[in-house]
Amino acid sequence: MSALKRLAPLAPRLKTSNFSRQQQRGFAASVGHGDAKVNCWEQPTNISNWKEEHIVFAVLGCWGVGIYSAIKIFGGGKKESTPAASPEQLDKH
Repeated sequence: MSALKRLAPLAPRLKTSNFSRQQQRGFAASVGHGDAKVNCWEQPTNISNWKEEHIVFAVLGCWGVGIYSAIKIFGGGKKESTPAASPEQLDKH
């Protein structure tokens, strides 16, 4: 109870201070921190200035092309080759 009595004189100051002010967003997108990010089609050669989601799309697209190409090149499946009948074999039947 004695702690409340000690804090009682501070109560009027707390009510009139800046605590009632609206909280500001510290890391909002409108605040300029660093370089401005641009769309990937505006500066296609400057990847460091792209927006993060455009970098993600580009990386995922490259992975997709790489995986698809690897499947087509290396994983085409085993194709059983049946030898074509030569004209000599056809005459025997």
